[in-house]
Amino acid sequence: MSKQHWYHTPTRDEWLERIGTLRTAREGIEMLRNFREQHLGPDRKTYDLKKEANWIESRIEMRVSQLHAEETLSDDDLLHKTIDGRCAREVANSWWEKAAQVDSAIELGQLCVAYRKACKPPMMPINYFAPVEKKLVSKLLKLRAENYLVTPIEELRKARNVTPIHVQ
Repeated sequence: MSKQHWYHTPTRDEWLERIGTLRTAREGIEMLRNFREQHLGPDRKTYDLKKEANWIESRIEMRVSQLHAEETLSDDDLLHKTIDGRCAREVANSWWEKAAQVDSAIELGQLCVAYRKACKPPMMPINYFAPVEKKLVSKLLKLRAENYLVTPIEELRKARNVTPIHVQ
């Protein structure tokens, strides 16, 4: 049970127990990837967690970061490699190269979401993640600037394959 009573919910406590069972960074990476796929982003599989999803994600990220730091032998690896051991610069450049080939705001928006899910820290060091995120979003805003605000909402929904949900 959470020590801070204003953060106490049965859902959070259940997830804290699951997170507490993680013993290796590899287990944590798998949990974080699955969680992001299931509960975050516009392409999420379920809305079951509603407001709890971001809080739970942050707790998983903290645990994964802790496990990764304990398992990593050098500071250089923490600063210049992804959590799975790849060169962070090469991974970041590969995402930017993918974006350079995209000329559609819809496709680039999807690429931005995929990038965040795949590379958001602790998966990649922030010193490599943030510059590419900035470039991707800047390009996305430029592509959208031409006609995004004057396009009817129904056309935008159709182009993005959106299913509206109604919350009461």
